[in-house]
Amino acid sequence: MSYTRVQVFEMPQSWSKTMKMFQKTVKPTLNALKKEKVVSSWSSVQTGDHKGVCSGMVIVEFPNKAAMNKYLKTMAAIRDGIVADTGMQFWVYHGPVKASG
Repeated sequence: MSYTRVQVFEMPQSWSKTMKMFQKTVKPTLNALKKEKVVSSWSSVQTGDHKGVCSGMVIVEFPNKAAMNKYLKTMAAIRDGIVADTGMQFWVYHGPVKASG
C-alpha cells in the first residue's frame, strides 16, 4: 500500500523567490530520495500569489510507511531552515492510498 503526503504552505514572499529557494534547497534532496526509491514521485503546485504572499502544495508519494518516515527525517532540517528564514507556515496531510479496480 502506498502513502501520499501533501504539504500546503504559505510564505510571505513572491512565487519567483520561493521557486528559486525551492530549486536550490528542496529539489536536489527530493530528486536524490527519488533515485534511492524512498520517494515514488513528487510534484509542486502553485495555488496562489497575492500581495507578496505565495501559497502552494508539495505532493509526495511513497512506496510504504517506512519510506515516508525516512523522508520525514531527511526533510525536517531543510523544512525547519526554510521556516526560520522565511516565516513559512505549513499544514500537512498524509495517509495510505489503496488501489482499486
